[in-house]
Amino acid sequence: MDPLSFTASVIAVIRISKEILTLCRRYVLDVNCAKKDIECLSGEVMALQDILNRVKDLAEGPDAAMLPTLNALNVAIDQCSSELEGLKTRLDPGKVRLAMNQLRVRLKWPFKSEDVKKCIAALERSKMTITLALSAGQRLETSHSQANLDRVNLMLTVN
Repeated sequence: MDPLSFTASVIAVIRISKEILTLCRRYVLDVNCAKKDIECLSGEVMALQDILNRVKDLAEGPDAAMLPTLNALNVAIDQCSSELEGLKTRLDPGKVRLAMNQLRVRLKWPFKSEDVKKCIAALERSKMTITLALSAGQRLETSHSQANLDRVNLMLTVN
């Protein structure tokens, strides 16, 4: 996948995570019984968003085309996107419920505690996969840089 398409995918996932955080904030204001679950879910989405922003920065950087790690992240980004889309679908109250909310009818948190734990675990897996791929990519880059440095040192000592 070309760097531009990859960057667009990452930006789309970041956008979805922002929408989820907005929805969570709405629930925090309107639902009293699930604040801890909402805060945990929001925290995990924010942590994932931070990592995705780092990926986006790498993908927009001048060396993006030379980073094999970015191509390896396509599957993880797609999986993350689908997980967040499902979460957003469950959280989004829709127009009818928003109209009810304007009439001061309280929203109901759409998750049981076990469901929140499963969502958080899935987001943690996505976050871990992306982080590991980035770490592996950095290690590879460091290894290539060290090899180049060793060649330059060797050429300097020979001359």
